Amino acid sequence: MNKILRLLTTFSVLGAAFAADAPAPAPKINLLVISKTAGYRHQVIPTAIKALVEIAQEAKWGVTATEDTSLVTPEFLGHFDVIVFLMTTKTIFTAQEKAAIEAFVKSGKGLLTIHTGADTEYDWPWYNRQLGAKFLGHPPAQKARLVIEDRSHPATSFFPSAEWITTDEWYSFDRDPRPDVHVLISVDESTYAVDDNRWFAGVKQRMGDHPLVWYSQHEKGRVFQTALGHTEEMWADPLYRAHLKGAIEWTAGLK
Repeated sequence: MNKILRLLTTFSVLGAAFAADAPAPAPKINLLVISKTAGYRHQVIPTAIKALVEIAQEAKWGVTATEDTSLVTPEFLGHFDVIVFLMTTKTIFTAQEKAAIEAFVKSGKGLLTIHTGADTEYDWPWYNRQLGAKFLGHPPAQKARLVIEDRSHPATSFFPSAEWITTDEWYSFDRDPRPDVHVLISVDESTYAVDDNRWFAGVKQRMGDHPLVWYSQHEKGRVFQTALGHTEEMWADPLYRAHLKGAIEWTAGLK
């Protein structure tokens, strides 16, 4: 318990100072950001954490960032509204920790996965059902045309048009998740070198219909998956930050 309290004290306020005799207002959303990796580790993780903190501070939310998954217990998760899997990779949770996350979402709370959600926990059936697809591979980061399919969602409503030309790392998946999820953004495969599988020899990266951002509500809680966020430039982009802010608000049930 002392370990939990120390972690909450260290990260939750993140620079917001309150007078000793004035109670801190409860944040609209409390985020738990988990960035543990057991596979490829993205160098952009510190930048991403900093950006999420800045988004949260502006919105007056609480944030706790950790890579200590032993903290993932029902008691600890009771402090939060949304769990964020930030650049997580491969198998990082024990059976008990997985059960706690499942119960968290089933109780009506939210789960948001950023960039590598589909490259996490390949053998967790419940999680794979929520995401709807598993990671296969990607070409080098490059410019492409994204199609904003649904501009009514909080994570996409601010886009000035139905397309977004930007640079990132474009993930391919083992299946088209569209039948089981609601797709918000897809990528036009004709606008980048989708068949360049130099890092994933033998992998068929061309999908045809190629969703990148979607959400699901198979249970009481909400699950949001965005494959965007590989580059430092993306994390500095106001459009991407607005995308994440809207995703968090929706996943928390505020919108």
